Amino acid sequence: MSNRILLLAIVIAGVSCLKPAKYYTDFSNVSAIAQFSLGGTGVTNAWVTVQPTPTDYTLMVNVAAPNPLGKAVTFTLALDTADFNAQLMGNGYTLLPDSVYTVPTWQVTIPAGKDSGTFHVMINSAKLGGNLGYILPLHITDAQGLPVSSNFGYGFWLVQNGNAYTGLYHSLGYRKEVGKTFMINQDKYLYYADTTGGMYPPNTVIAQAGDDVTYIDYGIGMDLTVDPSTNQVTVTSDPYQGAGGKIPLNNMGVCQYDPVNRVFTLNYSYVNAYGNTDTLQEVLTIK
Repeated sequence: MSNRILLLAIVIAGVSCLKPAKYYTDFSNVSAIAQFSLGGTGVTNAWVTVQPTPTDYTLMVNVAAPNPLGKAVTFTLALDTADFNAQLMGNGYTLLPDSVYTVPTWQVTIPAGKDSGTFHVMINSAKLGGNLGYILPLHITDAQGLPVSSNFGYGFWLVQNGNAYTGLYHSLGYRKEVGKTFMINQDKYLYYADTTGGMYPPNTVIAQAGDDVTYIDYGIGMDLTVDPSTNQVTVTSDPYQGAGGKIPLNNMGVCQYDPVNRVFTLNYSYVNAYGNTDTLQEVLTIK
């Protein structure tokens, strides 16, 4: 009899341990939400390449959820003139003329197991000219049943000409740490670095450094500054992008830009959280 009482007490105690604590939040039941990665009421700078052919400008949409979805989901986007008229018209901004850009498709499919997808806008820098107030307003109109974020389901992009290095590139290379090598094979958009007030040196673009470990885990954005007289590239850790604690990037070997083929060849390193040096090589080719 005493054994049964003891067993019952253990079961009751075990069940009581499964009850949520007073301040525990169960995120497993949080609904997935469709949104822009840089959406909301703020204006995002969209610098495009100054070149004879249109720039493939990309922006990200994502599913905000505790875990990636187990199935693919397609977002449908559209111009958002209603929010533009309500929030920005009359503040020195004008709607980006449709003669300046084309959209290959207004739909973005996020694959199963992923949390983000890329929307493409082809922008003609010659037609854009020196106008500093063109806004491209967008919103998500459908996400195949997912609710669209009321705060980040729309956004405003201020489209302006950047420099000759801005644009969408494909990066091939590797990151080496002690005893391991990780391949890099991904698209990267090189963003124009605004030189207003000496914020950045001339001829600089900003990119994600290395692979996802470099950029997400360590929060390193990198600046690529091209010397137009030699086409040598200086690789530095961006002072504004990424995490608050900046990890320096060190140039290692050849860091060069090929202006004919529009290719960056980069060799650089940084000291990781364990005090060891990670070395990286990337070849970024314009798409």
